[in-house]
Amino acid sequence: MSRFSQLIQNLENLEEQDIKNSAKVFGITATLSTRLADILQELESPTKQLSATKITKQELLKKYGNYDKAYTAYQESYGIKSKRGWPYFLKAIEGLSPPISLEERVEKLEETVKILVQILIMP
Repeated sequence: MSRFSQLIQNLENLEEQDIKNSAKVFGITATLSTRLADILQELESPTKQLSATKITKQELLKKYGNYDKAYTAYQESYGIKSKRGWPYFLKAIEGLSPPISLEERVEKLEETVKILVQILIMP
């Protein structure tokens, strides 16, 4: 085999390896893009997600402790405004899911980061 033939063979091998590497990168990018789109959709959707059950005053008191804390949580999450008082507040939050606390958001973000790391470190 001549020196020229060896160089051509080496170039062909490198080109084949480059194609394989490009395919891997494309596969990882497609998976990452799909997962990221799902995560973004999941993060955007709870803003005004409909609740399957009607939230009661007792549930809100149990979770938040008092009217002001419950109102503040919903106001910060959904930007709701209502007259003062439970009847007005309950009417304003009708059909909304309970707001996600900061701790829950951090946990969800940690899960998202773990998923993204797994995708990037895929063999």
